[in-house]
Amino acid sequence: MITGASLNIGAAISLGFAAAGADVVLVARGRERLAAHAALVRERTGRNVVEVAVDVTAPEAPEVIEEAAGKLPGRVDVLVNNAFTGGSVLGPVLEVPEPVWDEVLQTNLLAPMRLCARFAPTLAESGRGSIINVVSGSGLLPSPSLGAYGASKAALWMATRSLAVELAPAVRVNALCPGVTTEDGQSAHPAQAQLLPLVPLRRLARADELVGAAIYLASDASSYTTGELLIVNGGRPW
Repeated sequence: MITGASLNIGAAISLGFAAAGADVVLVARGRERLAAHAALVRERTGRNVVEVAVDVTAPEAPEVIEEAAGKLPGRVDVLVNNAFTGGSVLGPVLEVPEPVWDEVLQTNLLAPMRLCARFAPTLAESGRGSIINVVSGSGLLPSPSLGAYGASKAALWMATRSLAVELAPAVRVNALCPGVTTEDGQSAHPAQAQLLPLVPLRRLARADELVGAAIYLASDASSYTTGELLIVNGGRPW
């Protein structure tokens, strides 16, 4: 199950999981974009796909998602918490309005924790469940104008470490930390292009370049890996 599954990293991971043989539950807010991506995954992989158009911050979201997941054979073995928001206001952290703090924390921290709580029993049933929380380098070191976003991602990383201890040994919990990523690896705006000198590989990431790392964390290949942070950022020193 992947949240934020209709574009960029979430879309790439969901397609990659299906290509590797998984049935997938795709969660995103935008119904039309989500339906189009779900159709693409079905066409390319032939796997079972369930799409859930819901805002992960909605109180009913965990129940709605769990009910939809029940339409697939088997159980949810992997949860990828990828949905996020950067907040609608950029600027000094002390100038971030409280409603923006609420938006960022609800989306980036509390919604993933609600889904972890909802699906932890199911993930534990097989004794090989995996949770992957997508974090950010902004949660490791300060990033200009991204204080609220960075704080939420830092909290998600610490929650990941705590869950790794509390849910072991039945469920592994790890974090995936991408660098700046676009669907095609091209800069979407000047701010992204300005980061290129900081990246030893001298380019942004394509979304599909995160898939291998996600499959590693989801699969038995990482059976002795939990509470870890896997950084895929082209060598950029945060």
